[in-house]
Amino acid sequence: MPFIPITGVNHHYQNILFEFTLVRDEKETSYRWVLKTWLEAVDNKPPITIITDQDIALSNAIAEVMPNTNHTYCTWHISSKFPEKLSTLYTQYSEFKTDFNACIYKSLSPREFKGRWEDLKEKYDLENHNWLNDMYAIRRQWVFAFTKQHFAAGMTTTSRSESMNSFFDEYVKASTGLKEFIENSQKTLESQYLRNLKVGGRI
Repeated sequence: MPFIPITGVNHHYQNILFEFTLVRDEKETSYRWVLKTWLEAVDNKPPITIITDQDIALSNAIAEVMPNTNHTYCTWHISSKFPEKLSTLYTQYSEFKTDFNACIYKSLSPREFKGRWEDLKEKYDLENHNWLNDMYAIRRQWVFAFTKQHFAAGMTTTSRSESMNSFFDEYVKASTGLKEFIENSQKTLESQYLRNLKVGGRI
């Protein structure tokens, strides 16, 4: 069963688990249920920002359940696709990678990003590059010039959520039954709580 942790950071910049759940599938209806249940548990106070991968079903659920939350995409997941999606351009033009990285990572404002992007399109004839056009359409959700305007506690990737997955792996395996999962999950939460207290200087 898919395991979904909702992870953030506390005042010591430590991982903190807000919620986790097992779902039957990774469909939009399941994600809506997860998000609505979480909101009920936190007195219907949605987060300022939420970071996910580019899962369409999850994106649609967030847009419906948390319309005022800034939804951004994990920069690591996106940048990891560059070698595959842009390989032809990397090979054909020796300067493309440098120009592209400058546009994505060094643009300090939306206006500067837009200008550099237009220069890229003209210089390398990218008008009909479907993947880049798609990425430009969602630029507000992953390009730093846009996402830096929203508070996210310094996070730009889903690495904390993935770290929490690894933490759970110490206590829960794929073969773990539901009863044992619940018992071991409690041990996981207690372990995290004690670890955070220790780092925070309270024990």
